[in-house]
Amino acid sequence: MTSDGTAGAPSRPCTSLTGRDAPWTALRNALLAAPAGGRALWLRGEVGIGRTALLDQAASFAAERGMGVLRTAGTAPESGVALGVLRRLIRPLLDRHDVLPPAQRLCLEGALDTAADTPPGGLAVAAATLALLSGIADEQPLLLAVDDLQWVDAPSAGVLAFVQRRLTAVPVVLVCAVRAEGSSDLDGTGAEILDLAPLTDAESAAVLRRRRPDLTAKDRARLVREAAGNPLALLGTSAWPERVHRTGHAPAPAGPAPDGPPEHDFGPRLDALPPRTRFLLLLHALAGHEERSTRLALEAARAAGSPASEDTLVAAERSGLVRLHHARMTFPHPLLRTCLVRTASAADLRRAHAALAAVLPRDDERRAAHLAAAVAGTDDDVADHLEEVARRTIRRGGHPEAATLLERAARLSTRPGTRGARLTAAANAAAVGGQPAVAARLLADAEADGVPAGSRPLWELTDAYVRFESDGDLSPAVTRLPALLAGLRHRTPTADDTSRDTLRFLLHLTAVFSDEPALRDALRTELSRSGPAARLCLDLWNRPAGPGPGGTRRLRRLVEALTPEEELAEAWQLLWIAAALDSVGEHARLWHRVVQRAPYPTQAHVRLATCGDDYLRGRWDRCLTVSRQGAHTAREQGCGFHDHLFRLTEAAVHAARGRRAETEALLARTESWARARGQSYILRRIAGIRAVHALASGDDETAYALAASLTPPGTFPPEEPRFQHVFLDLVEAAVRTGRRAEALRHIAAGHAIGMGDIAPRHAFVLAAAEAMAAEGEDVHTLSEAAYAMPGADAWPFELARLHLRHGAWLRLAHRPEEARAHLLTAHTHFTRLKAEPWAGSAAAELRAGGTVVARARPTEAWRLSPQELRIARLVASGLSNGQIAEQLKVSPRTVGTHLYKIFPKVNVASRAALAHAVREAYDR
Repeated sequence: MTSDGTAGAPSRPCTSLTGRDAPWTALRNALLAAPAGGRALWLRGEVGIGRTALLDQAASFAAERGMGVLRTAGTAPESGVALGVLRRLIRPLLDRHDVLPPAQRLCLEGALDTAADTPPGGLAVAAATLALLSGIADEQPLLLAVDDLQWVDAPSAGVLAFVQRRLTAVPVVLVCAVRAEGSSDLDGTGAEILDLAPLTDAESAAVLRRRRPDLTAKDRARLVREAAGNPLALLGTSAWPERVHRTGHAPAPAGPAPDGPPEHDFGPRLDALPPRTRFLLLLHALAGHEERSTRLALEAARAAGSPASEDTLVAAERSGLVRLHHARMTFPHPLLRTCLVRTASAADLRRAHAALAAVLPRDDERRAAHLAAAVAGTDDDVADHLEEVARRTIRRGGHPEAATLLERAARLSTRPGTRGARLTAAANAAAVGGQPAVAARLLADAEADGVPAGSRPLWELTDAYVRFESDGDLSPAVTRLPALLAGLRHRTPTADDTSRDTLRFLLHLTAVFSDEPALRDALRTELSRSGPAARLCLDLWNRPAGPGPGGTRRLRRLVEALTPEEELAEAWQLLWIAAALDSVGEHARLWHRVVQRAPYPTQAHVRLATCGDDYLRGRWDRCLTVSRQGAHTAREQGCGFHDHLFRLTEAAVHAARGRRAETEALLARTESWARARGQSYILRRIAGIRAVHALASGDDETAYALAASLTPPGTFPPEEPRFQHVFLDLVEAAVRTGRRAEALRHIAAGHAIGMGDIAPRHAFVLAAAEAMAAEGEDVHTLSEAAYAMPGADAWPFELARLHLRHGAWLRLAHRPEEARAHLLTAHTHFTRLKAEPWAGSAAAELRAGGTVVARARPTEAWRLSPQELRIARLVASGLSNGQIAEQLKVSPRTVGTHLYKIFPKVNVASRAALAHAVREAYDR
């Protein structure tokens, strides 16, 4: 099973690579363990460091052991072709109609059909791809090998990122090779990064002794010094007898260019080629990696008036720059493609691109890119075609690629006003595609060229969007959005016009974060023209005291009533509704359906929703990991707004754990940033986080003051849409400071607005607050009622606080056995959450009742079954899945299935983290 021209197992035997023992061991172990569960690994390093050689060795090893091997590579010429890499990678699997249900099969086929007008959104394609790989891998474990990940088109990279986060229980190993300088913008979540360091001098010398025994010691030492540990530079400069004589008296060759591949090594052979042969190789380099690349190159050569004869192919093979096998050409080294393109003249490049465009179908996205590259000056016909392809690409969800096409279309345009209009459209596509820095540059270019009146509203909307996303600047939105919205009411929307949805999204977002009356008024005015999803979203985010009962039930009925087209249009609103109801984790099917098809929730929005859900459900270590990764990615992409939101989520975990230094380090910078920009919602979140920290630290007066500043007792301001997040904090702080009357007033207000019927978490928080503020026997009765609520254990932090309060009351009521049970439960939950001050309070109550507290055992905190606990301890002892299976007399697949269930219970995401957690629990 292979996928493209690079795919099959290499013909050379699997041998050890000098200086690469550690990364090869990691690859080998992952491949051996594939039947029990997959892994994702990235080989990261500079050009020529040996990433491709390791991929070759992994492919050979996997094929020898009966695994299916699917292999492809990204290329710079095709980096703008949406889903091009995915199309090549999984093409051998698409005829397996029995693996996928009809809906997912049609989704995948539609997405990979370049002629489709309205294929599904990116994450629906990702889910279908994962299902296809999983179904095939159940019959035969798979290796997916992707070279040059930095050049993979963005939609394909998104699918690969989706897959690599979900391989734990799937017998698929994903290995990606990526250049170090191109990896920062890529999503490495779920992948083990293997950085390839330069070879040592001793390792370099060993390679030369094995590969070039004819060299003198002097020549070998010089080459080791010049190559600086780069295997390609080392072997490339030693490859030519005419360059390095046995006598050692020839001049030393120049070193590789610091900013590119060592082209001087391929240069002499390229220069020696007949012009017709070199042109054919250039066509092959530009044609990409797919199976048809050789045929495309041959057809293009004929179209260019330079048909390839048998002599042409023979000359190409004799040069050693290509290999011929069954009438197909392959390059022996991936850098040859780059070298051919970079050393070609501008005229030859334009001629080659024009020839390729001439033989590609009109609806092939690559044709547009080749047409654009073939033009030296301007060409309105080509520009029109690029715009047509860009709009089709936007419908496919490929906004970054569309931005590139539209920008090129603008540069090719000569008609007055068209250039500025297309640059504006390119900026909008880049902004929606999560590239605010690119969008800002394109907006400036459009302004310099002159924005026509018809494009001015889109320019102003995109500028407001970019300034908000990049730096949280609300001022453009406040001054422009109401007027822009009014202008849209007089326009008839077209099929390709997404500005209306973009405007509504930005209006809703900025109205929440700024509390500006003008924005809220505009939002309410628009409500009469909006559907039920918009009305529910507005209710939940702008009228917390009056959203009506049954928020979760309303959301469920709403989704059930939507057609697929309506669901797609309302995607971001459905996501916001789920987040407002704290039900992201309770509606898994809804989450996948909405997020997979939504055009607006970017990866940052998905991660933010995931972080929030992880925090609420006590998965705090994972919350920290995802928050930090999200913040890093946001900074790399120039999305300062998201960077600060991720910081807040990380700070919330530190605050609940009572870690003042970490909390304030994160909040201080965000607070000054938010004050300077009028980000009132973020300032309120900061106050709420500090209130939790004050409770953890025992500073009850400060906690009460902060919580009451957000929701004064008995009131729920519209500026605090998720009032349930501070509800229990206010009640607990009020009770601790002797303000029980205020606590009861707040609880009564919660009943008055039907808080218990909004969503399950709202109901539990209200019940827990009632028990927290009760007196006498009501403490016991109301606490037991709260524990009995469906899903109460989904909120471990609040649940543990209630057990602590209940246990303390029982101890004072001289009911020691009951008190001990509740206090131990609280201590177990707090210990698992690493909420040390809270765990200390529970331990103090236990000591006051005569109980000496030991660490919570894993079975108490993690709720592992006996078999799961045995497997966890065997993992901690260093055994592989196969060894564990042999010891327990089960299959490796069964062990992998158990681990898939164990990880979330222990709140870890890797075997190493699980081993650490088990040792922490047992090493006393």
